[in-house]
Amino acid sequence: METVNKQLMTLSDAAYEEFLNFLNTNNVEEKTIRISLAGYACSGPRFGLVVDQEKEDDMVATIKDMTFLVEKELFEEFDGFQILSTDENKGQGMVLRPNKIVDVDCGIFEIIL
Repeated sequence: METVNKQLMTLSDAAYEEFLNFLNTNNVEEKTIRISLAGYACSGPRFGLVVDQEKEDDMVATIKDMTFLVEKELFEEFDGFQILSTDENKGQGMVLRPNKIVDVDCGIFEIIL
């Protein structure tokens, strides 16, 4: 496992503007966003973003007029998150990534009869 950095949330000005445009295009007025674990796939963990309110065990990061919420256990598992703009993601679209890169093993399962 490799940790890129250990901040709760980072995003460049370009990523901020692209994410803000995404929220505005989808008529999301509330700018308090929860990052949650949606599950695992062969390519790694999948995360969800949802408008939410702060809870007791949340860690909070405010960037400009956006507030990001992450459960403490999720932060400890992934060392925080980063949003990359389309350009920062080599033209592959805006993406949310964990700071800690985790290896996921998706081998072929054998059934022994």
